[in-house]
Amino acid sequence: METMLKERIVEHLKTHRLQDQKHGFTSGRSCQTNLIDFFDWVTKIIDTGGAADIAYLDFRKAFDTVPHRRLIKKLQSLSLDSNIVEWIRQWLSDRQQRVVVNGVYSAQGLVTSGVPQGSVLGPILFNIFISDIAEGINGKVCLFADDTKICNRVDVPGGISQMTNDLGKLKKWLELWQLSFNVDKCKIMHLGRKNPRAEYRIFDTVLTSTSEERDLGVIIAEDLKVSSQCNRAAGNASRMLGCVGRGISSRKREVLMPLYRALVRPHLEYCVQYWRPYLQKDIDILGESSEKGY
Repeated sequence: METMLKERIVEHLKTHRLQDQKHGFTSGRSCQTNLIDFFDWVTKIIDTGGAADIAYLDFRKAFDTVPHRRLIKKLQSLSLDSNIVEWIRQWLSDRQQRVVVNGVYSAQGLVTSGVPQGSVLGPILFNIFISDIAEGINGKVCLFADDTKICNRVDVPGGISQMTNDLGKLKKWLELWQLSFNVDKCKIMHLGRKNPRAEYRIFDTVLTSTSEERDLGVIIAEDLKVSSQCNRAAGNASRMLGCVGRGISSRKREVLMPLYRALVRPHLEYCVQYWRPYLQKDIDILGESSEKGY
């Protein structure tokens, strides 16, 4: 039933221009498309001698805190079939949970928020709920599930103010829809030689500046070089290669190659279309890690 409803909702949404910043739980989108889309915009600024600030924003328990009533309002605003909306409303209603510690049960508590994780409908309902989060934002925004990042050029007049205003608009959206940021995990990355390295706040908390951030599993450095990512990928591949070498006594190609493709290559190839190395030293590091032990 959930699968059938999901197909009907997806088909219905094709007629609506939900914002295209979302790359998670979306057909034809992925972590890779998120990174390429976002940093293609960023690097065009840096390549022309400009400067940009990126805000990495972290939701606090986003999937667990989506208010059911507001979610239903969002579904109704899309003019979905009333039977579908009612089915989802009843599916979310009267859910209860309790905690068990050392065999002792707490009292049952009514669940009034959150999309059921592990369900077929959960991801698409979350995407619908945050579909308008970037409305009115002037900078570049990209989302993958609850991972959100926003970038503005800041070496031009009004650039820093624009970033400040965009963060303020996101704050207002959160307050309206009853979600919140984990401000302690939100970071600012300053890119470009002429970057004024401005200070930004959310809920009166100064965002921490970072020179390196793990973005969807890929290490992003403020100089946009990929050496850190290459070293990390090579290290993970080498460790996995070592595990295979120690755990498998056979050295036959037909035994080792499937293990290599399944366990080692993913570390070297994850989103590599985005971070592909161009310096010979980085290329050599990846080559050496893929050959050790064979």
